[in-house]
Amino acid sequence: MKSRLSLNTGGKTFTWLTTLTLLLLQYNVSAAADCPHATPQNREIPDGSTTPSSSPIFQLKKHLTPQQLYQAQDITPQDAAYHRSHGRFQVEWWYFEGIFDKGYSIIVGAMIFSKNHRGSCVLGLCVYYNGEPKLRLTKQVSMEEFEASENYPFIKVSGEQFIKLDRERYNDTGKWVYNVSLELDDQAVYLRFQGTTKGFKGKILRGWYGPPLPKATVNGTLMLDGETIKVTGLGYHEHAWDITLPVWEYGWYWGKTVSNSFTVFWAKMMQTRWREQQLVAVLSKDQSGYIQINPGNIEFKATKYVINCWKLIPTEFMLKITDTVNSIYVNVTMKTISIHHVWGKINHYWRYHVEVNGQITYGSSTETIKDEVQIMELVRFPSLIPIW
Repeated sequence: MKSRLSLNTGGKTFTWLTTLTLLLLQYNVSAAADCPHATPQNREIPDGSTTPSSSPIFQLKKHLTPQQLYQAQDITPQDAAYHRSHGRFQVEWWYFEGIFDKGYSIIVGAMIFSKNHRGSCVLGLCVYYNGEPKLRLTKQVSMEEFEASENYPFIKVSGEQFIKLDRERYNDTGKWVYNVSLELDDQAVYLRFQGTTKGFKGKILRGWYGPPLPKATVNGTLMLDGETIKVTGLGYHEHAWDITLPVWEYGWYWGKTVSNSFTVFWAKMMQTRWREQQLVAVLSKDQSGYIQINPGNIEFKATKYVINCWKLIPTEFMLKITDTVNSIYVNVTMKTISIHHVWGKINHYWRYHVEVNGQITYGSSTETIKDEVQIMELVRFPSLIPIW
């Protein structure tokens, strides 16, 4: 991605607006310059969220505007598909993450900025080895080269299939299985993501966001510098749509904590550098549903700060959940293995590979996590972005 992007929109050229929006909302496939690295009863989880929307704890404080707390709800294939924007330019993205054997991990995705199917699409591929970036590639194309279904996840770019949900499998079994393939500059990934638990979505400020695949098994092939590498591992997929400006948050922490059969999706959104906007945590169980945690039962702390790219950022984290109503208890620590900084000029994005240790308990089942490598992120916007 160049520092300025030009969109063909029927005779009009949108450069600064496109650049601003993509830089503000880019997540992980940006081609901006990198900065040097710093180094009770066991019961089945019901389908859907158990979050009591009427609970006072789920109301934002009066000084936080606009008001929108994340409420997890079931996601459908149409939610996970392409959403053509009509009234204004909007951002939409598809993000896939895999952590494999043999030390490899990948991020592959697409982001579009469009109105009435006019605009731009950016494809991206990041490959890591033992947490360190091995390659990062992007490609920008016009929406004229972007072909997608509005009924289910299916995308072609420049005539090549990028993602496709196995609809026959979904219709027969309800299982979400994606085929994901991308070739950029003679590097390629061909992967199959199969969900292990139920996905969800939620309304956020200025759009919708959620993971169709909070956890997935992944297998396939990486083709890197002429070498063919077979991989297996665990993955994740999220989708966001109808995203518009302005950006209301100062920034956020985000990640997943995964044990043998449990996954905790978590995030901490910041209103200012020191003021928390909201905490979110959703527990999923393999072959079952999900439960959203009351934010009053979530504790997230960041410690041991270092200077990275002229910014003070944390390197160790603690997530603790004490939910006596649903018998959910989480106590994990995350220690940094590596940090990959992407400087978006407007925002800062740090992707962490972290070593996770701790326990997740649901009902009478407790699972221990020991020295597991997982991925999390920290995003910050400048104070000049509207966050009132």
